[in-house]
Amino acid sequence: MIKATVRLLSLTLAMSLLAACPPSAPQESEGDDLPPRHVLLISVDTLRADHLSAYGYQRQTSPWLDADSSRGVLFEQAISQWPKTGPSFASMFTGQYPQTTGLTHKAAIHIPDEYRTLPELMQQAGFATVAVMSNGVLSRDLGWDRGFDEYLQTWDLAPQVTDDPVEYRKTMNARRVNELAIPLLERMRDSERLFAWIHYSDPHAPYLLPEGVENPFLGDPYDVGDEVAPLDESHAALPGGHQPLRYYVAQYDANVWFTDGRIGRLLDHARGLGLLDDALVIFTADHGESLGEHGYFFGHGRKPYNPGAHVPLVFWLPGQRGAGRRITQPVELVDLYPTVLELALPEQEVPGLEGQSLVPLLVGEATASSDSADSAGEPHDYAFSEAGGGSPLTHFRSVQSSDWKLIYHPRLQHKGKEIAQRWELYDLNADPAESRNLIDQRPAELRDLRTRLQGWMKGSEWIRRDHGQVEEQGRQHSEETRKALKALGYVD
Repeated sequence: MIKATVRLLSLTLAMSLLAACPPSAPQESEGDDLPPRHVLLISVDTLRADHLSAYGYQRQTSPWLDADSSRGVLFEQAISQWPKTGPSFASMFTGQYPQTTGLTHKAAIHIPDEYRTLPELMQQAGFATVAVMSNGVLSRDLGWDRGFDEYLQTWDLAPQVTDDPVEYRKTMNARRVNELAIPLLERMRDSERLFAWIHYSDPHAPYLLPEGVENPFLGDPYDVGDEVAPLDESHAALPGGHQPLRYYVAQYDANVWFTDGRIGRLLDHARGLGLLDDALVIFTADHGESLGEHGYFFGHGRKPYNPGAHVPLVFWLPGQRGAGRRITQPVELVDLYPTVLELALPEQEVPGLEGQSLVPLLVGEATASSDSADSAGEPHDYAFSEAGGGSPLTHFRSVQSSDWKLIYHPRLQHKGKEIAQRWELYDLNADPAESRNLIDQRPAELRDLRTRLQGWMKGSEWIRRDHGQVEEQGRQHSEETRKALKALGYVD
């Protein structure tokens, strides 16, 4: 009787203390350290980070991400390795830089068979692997279905593929993606292990909204400005003869907003299926978009500045580990492969990856950055990126720290006279638009970043061609892919 009374008093006291304490953050359990059974990679084509309200943009373009990012780990300075779809995903799926693979400049590429891609690795490890694709440059006939058990393409829903940009947009919008992705996830709900890649393309030019969707940003307080967009022969030109730059920016933003909502619906459905209970979810973009910065309108790939290179990157870990953390160090999309490898397949080893795992940053175990100019620095002190037009002569390479960015262009000469600025240095805090070149004013920063960049370039002045700058690696485009490339402005 006495023991029972003591137990009752102890229980009453414990309940009183618990009631008096404020609610605490969710506690991590031992099970949270187990590898996730489900991995979902959600990517958005042509999505620049600084046009997301989750990244501080003035328009509310990402209400789903604004809310859900608080459950995950958000990287504030994630950098694409090349601001074109094919080279960017090639880096993500091989863990190699474009200068290493030679897969550069072109949007439509085929990853050489010698590389063991991330989807192949997941498939070989016993994961069911599925994808839904909305961009023709990532089509099956270019080999992007390697490693996937199912690879669904939105344009397959159309009666026939067209090269008309307006009509083609109807086959690639986020509605079409979800029409394929939601039933696919329902079929996969009982998979013991699942890797799913869902790719949206709405922010890609031309910035047309799906039928029946109104633009919420036209006429808002930020719909101002008199600048006229140069639209002669541009694949971004919209029907109706619209010219003001502000109109195209509002259309781009509305496509970002529409995609954000559809991704929220997709993940809500996945959560209802139980697929997110112990999942790793990754949200990112292949590259951004230039909306007039540096004289570059409605395109990507040719120039090395952050409108094209800076992308969103958010991880949701099992058990909400790291929830609410925002990482300020610069990181790279080439880091995605080793990160998924460490989290989902910790017993696997893939030699030769150039990316660095982000797990120490995700779980708060990263070491302090190195201050020594002679040191190679800690992983994630610096991010490297490349860009360029249609030939190796236009091959920009850059390095950025949290505060500074250095850009290098190979020496160009005409009649023995140098005609191009080879170095550009920008203070990213004071000048995020990268408009004031400080190359002659900040010798210490120049010296440090040039050492880093030249070391990374390994002495190469021009692009390496170990595998050749080849679009198909011996394969021919199908008629459907050719039309898709034309509709997206990649070929004439």
